[in-house]
Amino acid sequence: PFAVPRAMSSFVDRLVFPAPQATYQRDCEPWKKHLVWIPWNEAVSPDRVNDERYAEGIPCMWLPSPKAAGVILFCHGNAEDLGMCLPFLKHMQQQFKMNVFAAEYPGYGLLGHLPPSEAGVKEVALTAFRFILDELKVAYEQVMLFGRSVGSGPSVYLASRFPIGGLILVAAFTSVRDAARGLVGESVAHFLDERFPNISLIGNVSCPTLFIHGEKDLLIPPSHSVALFKQCRARKLLITPPGMEHNTNLFTDAQFLAIPAINFFGLPGYQQDEPPQMPQRFFEDGRREFELRRSAREQRRAAHAVGSDSPWFFFCGCPTNRVKRESLGMDHTMPHQEPATFDSEVTTAAPEWDPAAAADDPPGGGVCSGDDASAAKETKAGKLGAQFGGRRRCRTLPPEETPGWDDVAKK
Repeated sequence: PFAVPRAMSSFVDRLVFPAPQATYQRDCEPWKKHLVWIPWNEAVSPDRVNDERYAEGIPCMWLPSPKAAGVILFCHGNAEDLGMCLPFLKHMQQQFKMNVFAAEYPGYGLLGHLPPSEAGVKEVALTAFRFILDELKVAYEQVMLFGRSVGSGPSVYLASRFPIGGLILVAAFTSVRDAARGLVGESVAHFLDERFPNISLIGNVSCPTLFIHGEKDLLIPPSHSVALFKQCRARKLLITPPGMEHNTNLFTDAQFLAIPAINFFGLPGYQQDEPPQMPQRFFEDGRREFELRRSAREQRRAAHAVGSDSPWFFFCGCPTNRVKRESLGMDHTMPHQEPATFDSEVTTAAPEWDPAAAADDPPGGGVCSGDDASAAKETKAGKLGAQFGGRRRCRTLPPEETPGWDDVAKK
């Protein structure tokens, strides 16, 4: 019964994400010096981290800018990959004087072996965002998100969840279903599962937001950006260039993007002497790092197995396997011990002095000896010990350890 919905969902994903043939390679210029590989995040993708099929990581483009503290995370459109985006990324880095970071989608470019989907795009975008924060040590307010066309989906998704510094949306849609309604009609769009519901999330965005949508866009009408603009509650600006189409190069006219963005966000923004630096290990794919992590896990697993075989793990209270304890002959039931009890007649009041009892007691301040009085003396000492918190103890000493007692008794 689930085969038809899965097939329909896969078919719609292929329509929403019409990935072109990969336009870049890992060892070819001009992409090689900008290509970095970030690992899958264990918190975001727990099923991929230790899977050898995903050992290489996520291909990304990194374009640093001298002294720039901020980073623009770019999410590209659905009919392009990172290779096609590189000229645009270079223009953005030069115009805005900011570091630029872009992540590839599943099904695109060097991630073409993975199926494209809304969940996969969000997963990659969130992993790239966490990488900027955790590895590049960039503060939330120094991160700006830039989403174009379908890239508006992951951009709004992240901006609605995190306190970033700014959001740029170009040719955005209210939702994929709404965009499909204008292309294929209401009857077909009604059966599509919703994807990237930007209109539902834009109200949660708190950062300054710039909307850019060409009036000649026939693929996604500018009414989508108008609706998003009205729903947005943050500081905002809407630009609708008259001669701009859906796929127009935004840097052919400075009025399309450069001037509005620079004026609205006050770019280039904060500068610092030590800008974010990309660690050198990320310029190679993650297979070597994956093997090192796997080797470390195996070593820890082997050390744990050896340690759990030691009897000291059992005696120190560490958890051990019952089968291993039985093989070591240690799985024996401890003998049952009755809990200690105190005589109910013992009270906290000081004991009264009994002359008759004192006459029977030997001198020596509570040190007892003699077989005939041992039991009585120990019982009395036990009561006194219980009364005073067990600080004094009485034991029976043999005659040879009690010098002077025999002499006193003979006298």
